[in-house]
Amino acid sequence: MVRALKVNPAKVKTSMVTTSMVTTSMVTTSKVSATRSAVVAGVAALAAVTALAGCSGGGEAGGPAPETAKALAVCEEVLGASGVSAARAALGDADFRAESAPPAQVREAMLKEARSYAPGSEDLTRSTYEPCRMSTAEGGNVRRVDARVQWSVQTMDSVTVDDKERKWAKAAADVYVRWEREPMDALVAVVPCRVPGAAAGQERELPLQVSVRSQGIGTDGETLAGSLLTPFVRDTQKRLGCQDPVTVPESLLPE
Repeated sequence: MVRALKVNPAKVKTSMVTTSMVTTSMVTTSKVSATRSAVVAGVAALAAVTALAGCSGGGEAGGPAPETAKALAVCEEVLGASGVSAARAALGDADFRAESAPPAQVREAMLKEARSYAPGSEDLTRSTYEPCRMSTAEGGNVRRVDARVQWSVQTMDSVTVDDKERKWAKAAADVYVRWEREPMDALVAVVPCRVPGAAAGQERELPLQVSVRSQGIGTDGETLAGSLLTPFVRDTQKRLGCQDPVTVPESLLPE
């Protein structure tokens, strides 16, 4: 089964994403256009699609259901085995579920998007993908960790602007990070990624945005996000074949 997350663009600020779950038999994309000037004003409408497969819960006492085991293997590819182990420890075992999007499909879709980008474009249409999601539920309490990736609506120039409300912290050369607190706690990184076959300057105007989001695990979520984001960014750089990839530091937690 494949699930798609769709963002409701109505009255959404650039720092927020509102999602609702729908079920579909294939990967679908919902996109909304906007202008770059609208983003600067803080009123851009974002569109996100997330394809998730393997949404069954735990299996017998001997281990997870086959679908969850398959999704966990993908999570380990993009986040690292130690990162997934840490996430599972933070989430607990109650009704554990893992979901994933096929990495090859995510890669193909993102490369196509980057290669179709026109320099200076005012079109802020974007798609967001979740290569991995892990969650547990007990007594109405849901705990969740998501790994998300997209081409950013920000530019490398815009993330360097000193904005009190949306300031990005410089973690390394051309590596910027920040916390977002709604609708979930999210540690977000933006880095340039020059895609083979894309227009000149694409890596500066259409940088890569990678994030780890958590819900229901308290302050442990910040430490966990910090441990997951670095391997996730590095894996994404490798999968997309970023030319002259920037060096990502071991820790991306803002000071």
